[in-house]
Amino acid sequence: MATTKAVLFKLVMIVLVTWGGAAFAQRSTAGGYTEERIGQLQQTLVDLTRRLEELRKQNQQLEQKLEKMQASYEQRLERLEKGTAAKAPAAPRKAPSRP
Repeated sequence: MATTKAVLFKLVMIVLVTWGGAAFAQRSTAGGYTEERIGQLQQTLVDLTRRLEELRKQNQQLEQKLEKMQASYEQRLERLEKGTAAKAPAAPRKAPSRP
């Protein structure tokens, strides 16, 4: 009986150690996955922040161009309304050629 109890005890210990090791390995793998995923999310956040700054800069440049165009159109309209717009010389008309 003592031998059976000893063998049974050893078997139980082996099972516990194996399960404990497997549980640790799962936690380690899950932790590794979590850390990897967090790293990916951080990189995505950095990329999105960089892209947002690029888009803000591009938007600012477009706003500046729009303001210049509006100012230019307003000046042209004022000149037209005052009648001081420079007249373009008329292109000479060609007489239609007859066969």
